[in-house]
Amino acid sequence: MSLLLDRIPVEIFHIIFDYFWAHEILHSFNNISNYLNSILSNYKHYLINFESIRKSHFDVVCRSIRPEQLITLILSDKIETVNQSQLFQSLFSIEQFTHLRALKLIELDDDGGSFFSNLCKIPKLLSLQINTNINVPLIKSLPSLETFIINIPSGIHFNIDSSISMIQFKQLRHLTLFNCSCRQLQKIFDQAIHLTSLKISITFFDSDELHAFINFHQEKTRLSSLISLNLFVNGGGKYINHAKSYLPFVSFSGHKIMRSYVERFLAPLQRLRRLELVIPSLAEHSFLDAGQWERFLSSHLSRLSTFNFIISSWSSGTNIIDQYRRPFWLSRHWYVACDSSHSCLLTVPYFASTLIKNPSVPLSPNCTTLPIEQHHIFYDCVTDFTFDSDECKLLSGYNYVKNLVLQCSYIEDNVVDLSQVQSFIVSTPEWSLYKIITLIKEEMPAVNSLTLDYAYPRVSYQCLENISLKQVKKLCLPEYRNFEGIKPFDWSQLFPCVERLHISINSKSQIKCLLNQFRNLISGYFYVGFGHQDRNKSIQITRSWLQKQISCSKRKITKNFTYRIDNQFSFSLCLWIGEDDEISENSY
Repeated sequence: MSLLLDRIPVEIFHIIFDYFWAHEILHSFNNISNYLNSILSNYKHYLINFESIRKSHFDVVCRSIRPEQLITLILSDKIETVNQSQLFQSLFSIEQFTHLRALKLIELDDDGGSFFSNLCKIPKLLSLQINTNINVPLIKSLPSLETFIINIPSGIHFNIDSSISMIQFKQLRHLTLFNCSCRQLQKIFDQAIHLTSLKISITFFDSDELHAFINFHQEKTRLSSLISLNLFVNGGGKYINHAKSYLPFVSFSGHKIMRSYVERFLAPLQRLRRLELVIPSLAEHSFLDAGQWERFLSSHLSRLSTFNFIISSWSSGTNIIDQYRRPFWLSRHWYVACDSSHSCLLTVPYFASTLIKNPSVPLSPNCTTLPIEQHHIFYDCVTDFTFDSDECKLLSGYNYVKNLVLQCSYIEDNVVDLSQVQSFIVSTPEWSLYKIITLIKEEMPAVNSLTLDYAYPRVSYQCLENISLKQVKKLCLPEYRNFEGIKPFDWSQLFPCVERLHISINSKSQIKCLLNQFRNLISGYFYVGFGHQDRNKSIQITRSWLQKQISCSKRKITKNFTYRIDNQFSFSLCLWIGEDDEISENSY
């Protein structure tokens, strides 16, 4: 095989490598031949993605690739790769990444302060994305930045104005900002004369913010080059729990969103070709008027080719839907639908829900302008499905469900294609463990993640003795702590190949037992949960104790793991475990 590969020109390998992450390239081609090793060593366009990565793969990449060979880097301190950014910084200094163009930082620990303060030392950085649920530290000048993204989860709000005040936006072309004030946005647009794509959420916390939005273009014309706009405008009230409504929401008694406000903001943006508008609450009823949209778009946004919206109002019934059956909408394939409560009007299939709960009869043709031959889209786009009623009778099948939640005693036949399900959550005690295991074994071959979210009865091996599910790689047991005092049940005999474990505990001995049972763990999240920990029996864990337990589990002495303990309010332990002894937390 190596002789055949050695005949392939270097340029062909470079083309192939451009489609894969660095750890995939190294896993597939490293140490096959001297010729391939030379190609790997000299390749200068590696894309590194460390999100949810095995620590052994992290170690191989850090050992094999030089910083100047990277053009893309993703770092993550989420619970499955805990302390990753600190470990990475102990191995490399930021100044070494002389050719890095794109950087994505996911939930960095300790605000990521030390990392953020040195980003200005990356000379060729063009794209920066930050996913965070805590305040963003001060980011110093980044003069060459073309893409800047800050993602914040729904329900979390903090002001990012001061964090981004030193960034230079002269070269900016693509911007995504959550929780940005209108005044800060105005300052950015004063610099960002080349901006073509914008995703922004605006929430009116006070009248000053509303006034700034209404008069956004008063001083001078901005966004003249803007081609694509995703605009989330929130005045307060309830949140639409919708799969595509991904922008953040903060509930408060706010301002009603008037159509004139939005039109005044949009009217100067005459180069727009793509518009997405989300108004989750307090929208003026005139937003639903198709005729007003036709006149406004024809007069001000005549270049628009894509228009998607989801607007919450008190009534969006069939009389509203009929307005959108006119040629202006149908000729552009701009189809709309209203939700089951007739409180929300949305474009489909773009905003068709990917989440189904309380499923019922198929969508009525009177509730959408989508041609009836395309109604299968409403089922094909569903990836998250919840069975929560034994009485619900369904007529149509959902063939592409990846995440299935079971909250009742019965799964109706032929509703969900169980062979496609990858994540299975059971949160009802009406299903015995034997019944769950049998169902997965016989009908759910793709399931690799299992959550048993209910108080388990006593479990024995009598009916499970010869059953094991090697396909399950991630196991979540939120009620495991309730096993204290019962003879431990060895879950690893049912799930011998579990690599990622999320589990509730109430004692140090349970952690020891679990580490000894699950010998293939690469990450673990052990937590007590609020209100379940006895302060007189607080859990005290040291690195040396963890090393001893992990070494016993791996049946060899190992120091290759990172961990984080949080006991501020309630105990939790995160572990990221290597499979050999290459790079360890002792490095920093």
